[in-house]
Formats: sequence, C-alpha cells, structure tokens
Amino acid sequence: MRRGSGRDASPRFGAARLGRALAAALALATAAFPFVARAGEGSPAPASPRADARPRRIVSLAPSVTEILFAIGAGDRVVAVSTTCDRPAEVARLPRVGTWVAPSEEAILALSPDLVIAVPSPGNRDAVLRLRELGLRVEVVGDATLSDAWEAMRRIGEWTGQEAQANALVERLRRELDLVRASVAGRPPRRVLFVVGHDPLIVAGSGLFVDEIVRVAGGDNVAASTGQPWPRLSIESVIALSPEVIVDGSMGSEASEALPSWWSRWESIAAVREHRVRAPSSDALLRPGPRLGEAAREMRDLLRDAGPGADPRAEAR
Repeated sequence: MRRGSGRDASPRFGAARLGRALAAALALATAAFPFVARAGEGSPAPASPRADARPRRIVSLAPSVTEILFAIGAGDRVVAVSTTCDRPAEVARLPRVGTWVAPSEEAILALSPDLVIAVPSPGNRDAVLRLRELGLRVEVVGDATLSDAWEAMRRIGEWTGQEAQANALVERLRRELDLVRASVAGRPPRRVLFVVGHDPLIVAGSGLFVDEIVRVAGGDNVAASTGQPWPRLSIESVIALSPEVIVDGSMGSEASEALPSWWSRWESIAAVREHRVRAPSSDALLRPGPRLGEAAREMRDLLRDAGPGADPRAEAR
C-alpha cells in the first residue's frame, strides 16, 4: 500500500500505498461485524499472564503492532509479520505468515515463536484460539480507539521488557496530538467525511481513532452520527450529511479512477461542488501506532488546505 515515501496523492496512490491499510479497514467493515473492534469484544481474551523471560522470537499479526515493536526497540526480536506489514523498512526481509484476518497457523508454528501479538478480528479468532491450544503465547491488543492504542503500546512494552520506551512513546504521541489540537483551537470545525471504499461506499464512523483524529485536527466527522464504526452509505445519505470536506482514501481497483471524476456526478454535495475532495498521502490515518502524530498533522493539513478555490484534480495528479 505504500512502498515508498513520496507525497504523491494521485489515484494510483490508493492501490500502491494506501491499499493494504485500507484493506484492513474494509475487511472489518465488509465482515459485517456488529462491534467496535477492541480486545475482549468479539475477539479472544488476553492470554494468561506469564512470568516468562523477555520473548526472543515475536510474530506480529498487524501493521500497527509491527510498527510499535520497532518503535520501542523490540524490532530485532520480530521473526515474522503479516502480509500487510510494510513499515519500517526492516520488515521487508521478514517472513510473512498470512494476513491479519487470516493468519497461517502452520507458518506461525514452524517459526517456534515465544510471543504472537494480534489485533481483534472476526476472521482471526479461531486461529488465535487454536494457537493457544497448541501451547503458543498469543496476546491480543485493541486497535479501535486512541485509548486502545495507548494501552496496546504499554502492554507490548511490558511483554517485551521495553516498558520505559513504550511509556515514552505514548507520552510523545500525546504531546504531538495536543500540539495539533492547540493549532486549530478557535477555528470553526469543518464537516468531514472520511471514505475508505466506493463500491459499496464505506466511511469511518464513530468509536474509532480515525473519528478522534478528525476531531483533534479541527473536524467534525459527519458519519459519527450513524453510531456505527464503518457504515455503508448511499449517496443520498452523503448528500443529507452535507460534508464540507471529503477525505477519500479509496483503494484497490477503485483507485484507478480519478477522484474528481468519481465524485463529480454529485455536485449537490458541497465538498464536491466546492472542490474539497482530498486524497490522503499517508496510511498513518488508519494505523493506530507510532505515527498517530503524523496522522493528526496530515488530517489538519487536509482540512486547512481544502478551501473553496482548490481544485481536486490538482490533488489527484
């Protein structure tokens, strides 16, 4: 989804760099799960606490977990990751053990890890339980909200013996979010719609760190009113929600279409009519990990730059 670090916001960006992170979001949405994904809700409970020595062979089953492990100094003990893990650059050399929603039990067992870390998913629940039955230590960390992210970082720090580094990471990210929040204080919030898929039209709703990041950055997530984490909307619903800005991270084959040409059919939407459709240039907006400060800064800039005179076709080139 994002091999490379350029800031190109072209439609092909969605497939090349955003696709895998957004695929994770869409997997949750299209699985029709009725809950906000967090540890203990629709996922296996945490494994029993152990007094083991620091794990030496760690398998990460989620991009956010992988980034956290490397950020707190435990990356040298990661022996395998999921197919969607692509940051930092060091993970390119690591074996892959399936997707985060469908991990390969056989591949994981063959690596003899002493710690496997997953995030909640209806798809990986059975695999997590079977791996535990086979004697592996498998831990599950929440990934829905900012509170989940802070807790995940601290717990991963405890499990790996990197508590000080994990606490420092949390405090740094909290400060970064506070700086973004302060930078937009006093500005009227923009009504924002964050899109992750076109067919069907799936957006970020309530109970998600994405929703929180929008608010930190000076926005008002119009889809939060649905009360669902990843609602599917009709165009009529979008028109009724009246977003001033659309942040569109469309993925896969949908990314082959220019954003302006896709949205131009609905000029009754203010964000379309006034050229306020924006493409994110970073997958940080859908990874509750060490780049949350980057996510908030990018969202702030997307909202700040989305003025009525801006042409989305310029953003899409």
